[in-house]
Amino acid sequence: MKYLVIDTETNGVFDFKLPADAEGQARLAHLAMIYLDEDGNEERRGDIYVVPNGWTMSAEASAVNGLTDEFLVEHGSDVRNALQVYQNAVEDGRAIVAFHAQFDCKVMRGEFRRLGLPDLFEQTNNICVMRPMVKLCGLKQAGTNRPKFPKLGEALAYFGLGQTWAHQAVSDAENAAILFRQLKARDLLPTASVHYAKEKPEGTPGKAAAPKRAKASTKSAPRVNAAGIPVDLKPSPEIPDSF
Repeated sequence: MKYLVIDTETNGVFDFKLPADAEGQARLAHLAMIYLDEDGNEERRGDIYVVPNGWTMSAEASAVNGLTDEFLVEHGSDVRNALQVYQNAVEDGRAIVAFHAQFDCKVMRGEFRRLGLPDLFEQTNNICVMRPMVKLCGLKQAGTNRPKFPKLGEALAYFGLGQTWAHQAVSDAENAAILFRQLKARDLLPTASVHYAKEKPEGTPGKAAAPKRAKASTKSAPRVNAAGIPVDLKPSPEIPDSF
């Protein structure tokens, strides 16, 4: 299997409780891509800025990622160009890799839906290089003993590496590729798969959500994969699986 490492920058904050294309959801402003072969070696890369069409960059988002409406109008292109490149990679059988892949895949899914195009949800096998870092980093949510999703810089620090240019799509994709290689070298890389929402809102396209599991009367040990990483780990309720 080959891979496409991506990072997206958007015009605002995403609401994971809503469908990808719901009104007010964040819009794709920049897509960075790094193509990797089966062994994780870089083949090529590219990045595409998107011209705003019916949306604008929020002041808060611009303060984080540095993108402005003026910059995107000058350097961007129609969102269809970004979607076509992404679609080609998915249809070629590449697994999508990202730090917090559920976010980036959902951003792309929303853009497909707004244009009336298939959202590729069922075909998009993806690998989130953030989730396995939960156990490795061992961070806790403030004031609790609940595990916490690490930030990209915290994940890199676990391997003794530094982060540069946070919230810049190209550098974030580069750092995600670094994590991918570190995990792959240690046989800690999650299996590429499609991530379904536990509870899908009525009328949402795609596969129906799996039925809720009955609560057991006693707690059992968490299921783990071959690397010892809990496969059912849900450290933070504010980042559920996507729909």
